[in-house]
Amino acid sequence: MNEKNELVSTKNNAYLSVKEAAETIEESPGVVRNWLRELKTQIPTIVGKHGYRYFDQSGLEVLKKVQQLRRDENLSLAEIADKLSPAKTKDIALPFSSNSDTAERILQDLNTIKEQLELQVNFNQVLVQQLKKQQEHIDEQQQFIQSQKQHISALLDIHKRDKEEESYVKIKKEKPVETISKKPTFFRLFSYR
Repeated sequence: MNEKNELVSTKNNAYLSVKEAAETIEESPGVVRNWLRELKTQIPTIVGKHGYRYFDQSGLEVLKKVQQLRRDENLSLAEIADKLSPAKTKDIALPFSSNSDTAERILQDLNTIKEQLELQVNFNQVLVQQLKKQQEHIDEQQQFIQSQKQHISALLDIHKRDKEEESYVKIKKEKPVETISKKPTFFRLFSYR
């Protein structure tokens, strides 16, 4: 029900869901989702409060351009990404004039990106430290497990020896040793045996 409310609120703002955008350009939603995965930096989308992606008019235009490049020029998604990316310096027209507000905004954006990268670096360092600690703990646990295996093996050997001794004693008790009966000396002298 929340999804419907979100769709209604976005329709009032002329945003289209993936399914609606796919219907508009006559493609399947799966194809559009694949394009979003492969060309995520080139296709502008708006993320709703539930994580759904929506297209405004500019996003829809890019989808139409991708569709045209796929059908007419038979380009792969990687080639389309190259064609759509603004990284080609000879084709770039600077998006700002000498307007200082635009330059300030760009500088603020760059500073924000720099701060985010610094935070990411710090996070990565802490993460690496935590992973090293976990690895040390795992190594200690493996050593402990190995020593316990050795201890168990020694106990099993002792138990096995005890069982063998018990069975030997039991066999000895069950089968009495035949003792030679001593005959009196007088009979021994005259016996022929």
